[in-house]
Parts: sequence; structure tokens; C-alpha cells
Amino acid sequence: MKNWLMLTLVGKDRPGIVAKICQALFGLNGNLGETSMTRLGGNFTIMLMVCIPEKKSVVQEKLQPVCDELELFFHLDEIEGRLHQHIEPDVRISIHGADQAGIVARATGALNKSRVEYSQP
Repeated sequence: MKNWLMLTLVGKDRPGIVAKICQALFGLNGNLGETSMTRLGGNFTIMLMVCIPEKKSVVQEKLQPVCDELELFFHLDEIEGRLHQHIEPDVRISIHGADQAGIVARATGALNKSRVEYSQP
């Protein structure tokens, strides 16, 4: 059985984050599955699916110094590695209006209450 981990990292955006994290994972014989990276404000966040032979505790121990150097918070979860199994939406909802607190909460609450559903692949 393959050992899949979800690695989530958050910290101040700076050059070299992706390179140093990927080098550390490669050093542990890790192989990237899917990834998502984005900037939010002046911060950078990464989610990486990693197939790696090492146990979660070993990966955590080896990543800690790299994350400390980059001033990143990180979290590891054991996951099922179901690559490229994405839900294809059959509807798109757009909401436009003046910014105010609670828009997303009320809109998603209304959708949830109307029992909008999706099916897993």
C-alpha cells in the first residue's frame, strides 16, 4: 500500500519556498501527486499530495527545520491518494453585490438548505 500524505503549508510569501520544500520531499523519496498553491494577501499557502515511503512522523521531523527556516506553519495528514478524481460541476453560481460581512455564509447556507448535492466520482 502506498503512503499518501497531505502537506499544508502557510507563511509569508518569499522566494524559494516551493524549491526548498520540494527538495526536502525529494530527499525523502517523495513523489508529488496533485498540488494547489496560492497567494492570499502577503501570505503563501500550499497543499501537496505526497506519496512517500516514510512514516508521517519521519516526514514531520525532516520538514520541521526547513519550515522553521522559511517561517512556515505546516500540517500533515494521512490521506487516500485518489489522484485526478475531481467533481465536474453541472452548475455555476455567481453572486454580485457590495462587500459586506456574511455574504458567503448566507449564500452557502441557502444552498445547503435547498439540499444542492453533488456526487463523488
